[in-house]
Parts: sequence; structure tokens; C-alpha cells
Amino acid sequence: MNLRDAGGRVPLETGNPDMPYKVVDFPTKEDFDKLLKRIAADNREKYWSILKKRADGATLSEAGQEYGLSKERVRQMEAKFLRLMRLSALG
Repeated sequence: MNLRDAGGRVPLETGNPDMPYKVVDFPTKEDFDKLLKRIAADNREKYWSILKKRADGATLSEAGQEYGLSKERVRQMEAKFLRLMRLSALG
């Protein structure tokens, strides 16, 4: 499951075969910045914009178009975000 499929929310893998995903709200901009604190502020803005578009239903191509990013790069960004969200939910 990805951001687009989750209908504006964030799917987190649970590791439980009976319930493989837990869906949580997309983080606020403030929480997003805390989560991605190791990324430069201007790049966090780009990440936020792209991932928010994905959560709102944009395709990989549509989400990366404004910044000239490939579908693969948007997919990588989304995968990193989902990993960080999962790790923050565990901790």
C-alpha cells in the first residue's frame, strides 16, 4: 500500500498477517519537519509538497512534475518517508 492508495492517510506496515497495515493521519507540517530533521529545510519543503500531493491522490509522475523528478525518485522519497513514519510509530 502507498500514500495514494491510503486516501490521504499514511499506511504503516504492522508485520501482522491478519492486519498488514495500520493507517494514520498524514503528519502536520511541524511533525513532518521533526521527522525529517536531517534533511535541509528547503528540501523538506519539497518533500512535504510532493508527499502531500501523493497523499491527496496524485500519481508518481504528477507529484514530481513541479520539481522535474522522475517517478522512481518520488517512489524512493515516499519509501523513505514511510520507513521513517513506521520507525517513529514504533519508538
